[in-house]
Amino acid sequence: MSSTQPINTQPQPNVRQINYIAKTFTDFRQNLIEFTKSYYPNTYADFNESSPGMMFIEMAAYVGDVLSFYIDNQYKENLLAYAEQPENIITISQFLGYKPKLTSPATTIATIYQRVPSIITTSGTYIPDTKYLLKIRAGSTFSSDSPSVIFKLVEDLDFTKLTSSEYIISQTDGGGNVTEFVVSKQAQLVASLPKTLTFSFGTAQRFNTIVLPDENVIGVDSVTDSNGNKWYEVDYLAQDVVMDDAAVVSNNESGELPSARLRLKKVPRRFVTRITRDFKVELMFGSGTGNEAEVDEILDSRQIANSQYGNVTQNILGNVAVNNVNFLNSNAYGIAPANTTLTVNYSVGGGIESNVPSNRINKVNNIITYNDTSAYAASELGAFDTALSSISVINNFPALGGSDSEPLDEIKQNALAYFNAQNRVVTVEDYAVRTYALPAKYGRVSKAYAVRDEQISVIQSINNPLYVNNPVRPNAINIYTLGYDTTGKLTTLNTITKNNLAKYLEQYRMLTDDINILDAFIINIGVNFNVAVLPNYNIYEVLTRCIGTISDFFNIQKWNIGQPIILSDLTAKINMVDGVRIVRNLEIFNKYQFKDGANYQNYRYSIQDATVDGVIYPSLDPSIFELKYPQTDIIGNASQ
Repeated sequence: MSSTQPINTQPQPNVRQINYIAKTFTDFRQNLIEFTKSYYPNTYADFNESSPGMMFIEMAAYVGDVLSFYIDNQYKENLLAYAEQPENIITISQFLGYKPKLTSPATTIATIYQRVPSIITTSGTYIPDTKYLLKIRAGSTFSSDSPSVIFKLVEDLDFTKLTSSEYIISQTDGGGNVTEFVVSKQAQLVASLPKTLTFSFGTAQRFNTIVLPDENVIGVDSVTDSNGNKWYEVDYLAQDVVMDDAAVVSNNESGELPSARLRLKKVPRRFVTRITRDFKVELMFGSGTGNEAEVDEILDSRQIANSQYGNVTQNILGNVAVNNVNFLNSNAYGIAPANTTLTVNYSVGGGIESNVPSNRINKVNNIITYNDTSAYAASELGAFDTALSSISVINNFPALGGSDSEPLDEIKQNALAYFNAQNRVVTVEDYAVRTYALPAKYGRVSKAYAVRDEQISVIQSINNPLYVNNPVRPNAINIYTLGYDTTGKLTTLNTITKNNLAKYLEQYRMLTDDINILDAFIINIGVNFNVAVLPNYNIYEVLTRCIGTISDFFNIQKWNIGQPIILSDLTAKINMVDGVRIVRNLEIFNKYQFKDGANYQNYRYSIQDATVDGVIYPSLDPSIFELKYPQTDIIGNASQ
């Protein structure tokens, strides 16, 4: 029996070839005409512009052109590097793990004062009466005048823990007896307004969400439910363990004990925050149900070592198998709130307007105390209220670090770099990216530059430095930082922001790395130029446009630490100004405090020596060029 299949001798149908490469209206139109000529030569042959058939062909080409445009646009909006819609840039950035900042608050150190009655000791010494010393809760608010900005106390302030340098005599009676002291303590303030909202939940829903209605949300401070349970913010819902600390209990060891120890806490009640398409903050909760309790665990180093060989750690997180790569992960996403009411405490405010000068924070808004006055007599309560009403505040240092929402271009670049770093800090570039990712509530680093701590031994010339072959501290990383002041000009960061940055980087740095947080140098400059104007152009109008172009070129948001000035680029920008025939002269010069006034930095810099082949280089010490006052620092002349 033959297994040969019969051959199909029927003619194959004519397969019509269609060109899918067309992108524009003209391409679609031409392809449709060619298609009609090829497959309908006897049906239609009138391709005149005014024929009815061409009307239908052009309508189809128009539809194809529109569809092609929207498909291309949608594809482009899915690529972070080419996306233009703000909501798409925000969404993709968060998908890559980067959380854009809607606003950043300013921080400062302030001195808080209170008056307190005196008491006399058995030795005849007058001291403040501790009964009336206040204990002030974090979250108490103060405000500044001109501009009016609300500042929140970051940590509890306990006046009962006084040293002799923190109180002075303020009042005595006719006999020279001390009747009253003024006590003072320094405290950290952050420009934020505390707010509270409640949200009711019924039946549990998977990945339930709530949205905070305010704009400029700095962050979520706390979330608690009606049963008193705390809900924890995590980076992602699969993270069921958070780092926490606990008070150290005396264990009869000699020497000074630390006040806290690091521990792991298993938290079934958790949430993540993300920014919505309309730039609001959304809280997303887990998907599970149940009533699991929080568990404090101390992780043993041997258990971590065992896990790398594929072994399940022995009951360190209950009966959950720990991920071999990251022991903080599990396959659970937390529980969903059900039949409860959540109280959300969060902070709003910040922005560049929250940067205020020193001695401007001088108003007391709301003081929350936690003194136990239950056993006080009526007269003692009156004295306590008097002490409470005597609270005053003054900021000894400017409030700095406040900034508006990140520009879209910065969000793109930070998100791409953040994804590349993958939550680790290894290279100097990683340190710069992590510095920019400092959470908003801790302040804002506007400019950052990271470099190895290589010491310069001899400088033969500005273009031929001689570095030591082996750095003195090969594992040290220098991070040079700057921020903005109230007017948006560059300034050094205050101590609070630097301390916050140091603590933040501590959890990401490699074990062998040392980190130095330093101030970058600011080189104030001016511009002197001369242009020739084309005939029939108003000289003053052309000059105004040139000044605007130079001001935009030196917009400080476009400049980074260590960035040189390329004179040819600036000259080309001026040459493109409408009405300019040619740039006759262009000079960059240094402006410094001793010569130009106290508003400038006191750093002299030789622009002439730093210029090589039309490029002005910053100093070897990390620095940045700043055109501080474009209205007066740009001097222009024009002639025809």
